[in-house]
Amino acid sequence: MTYLLVHEGFGAVKVGVTASGSSRLKVFRRHGWQAVSIERFASGFQAMSVEREILDWWRNDLNLPAYVSPEDMPVGGSRETAELESMPVSIAVERLKNAAARMRDLSSEARVTEDLVESSVRL
Repeated sequence: MTYLLVHEGFGAVKVGVTASGSSRLKVFRRHGWQAVSIERFASGFQAMSVEREILDWWRNDLNLPAYVSPEDMPVGGSRETAELESMPVSIAVERLKNAAARMRDLSSEARVTEDLVESSVRL
């Protein structure tokens, strides 16, 4: 899963990945973070690829630095944060949803290609 969290007290947004069934989001919730969007994928590779796309957008395209200090995040993940004022939640959620949709489309195309290859091998 790839998720977006918001911490109003820090004025921060965070992107991250976790496995289904993990307690990671509960731990963040105990530290004041609230989930605003969660995207589920068939593989961890897909989730990490979408997280990387969001981070590349924040850091390289928008020049947004990591915002929360490691000292303020005892559960880790400070490098995957941005200032909420500079990265409004609605824009981050839209970008996450679009990146997730593209990843699912790519995965679907790859499965179709694999099926075609397997069919042609049997012929």
